[in-house]
Amino acid sequence: MTPPNLKNARILLTNDDGIDATGLQTLRRALDGRCDLLVVAPTSERSGSGCGLSVGSEIAVEPRVDAAGRTWGYAVDGTPADCVKFAFKALNGYRPDLVLSGVNRGSNYGNSVWYSGTVAGAMEATLLGFRAMAVSLAHEWEPRELHFGTAATMTVELIPWLLAQTWQQRTFWNLNVPNLPFERCEGVRCTRQGTSFYVDNFRVVRSEGTRDIYLNIGESLQESAEPLHCDDAAVDAGAASLSLLKMDLTVELPRPAAEALEREWNQLVFNRPGIKDPSTR
Repeated sequence: MTPPNLKNARILLTNDDGIDATGLQTLRRALDGRCDLLVVAPTSERSGSGCGLSVGSEIAVEPRVDAAGRTWGYAVDGTPADCVKFAFKALNGYRPDLVLSGVNRGSNYGNSVWYSGTVAGAMEATLLGFRAMAVSLAHEWEPRELHFGTAATMTVELIPWLLAQTWQQRTFWNLNVPNLPFERCEGVRCTRQGTSFYVDNFRVVRSEGTRDIYLNIGESLQESAEPLHCDDAAVDAGAASLSLLKMDLTVELPRPAAEALEREWNQLVFNRPGIKDPSTR
């Protein structure tokens, strides 16, 4: 396999497992020397943080340097979203061609994307107007071996294709790679976000005075009800799932329905039959 030419690509790498996590470091090594790479990631694990921000809190930032004294990244005591904001706002106008968030230890598909700090790193970059992709290694609980190298190789191979695509604003890619050796992976499938979710199970682990301390020990995964072309089904079949997700959550109402709603609401609340669209005034 001939390594892709990424010489002129400027890439920002973040995650939610922490800057020293094996997944991020595996991808960092796969990209090192091939592109203009910068790592800005949390100091410690921030899994499940979603798009949370450390608003009003002090954020400690520690440069990371190699043996030659070259700064290769920054450890930020904050969330993945904090890390992306820091890279864009505090590093002298830093502007990457692509933001990669991962490789995460564990899947991020179906309803998990709403909670994932890994996905949030890509979402924050998207909100700020940059191309981004979240990358996760999907595996069962307590795996014997974690094939981060498979996810890293697949990510590196995908980058030239991603950069060649016409970017649609407010969209980002979500890649989930099966926990298999690269040669056993059944390629990449373009999928849609499924409806899979983890079943919660709260258990009392101890009591402190009048308080009971609970732990969410939910581990079982409820797969997508209609798995055809869904992300989790592709991974179950041994293929990597690549989904293009959008940030705009708007559901377009048919114009007659919207006008009826406006007419009825305005009549009820303002005792007026309707308010004209400002563009038609």
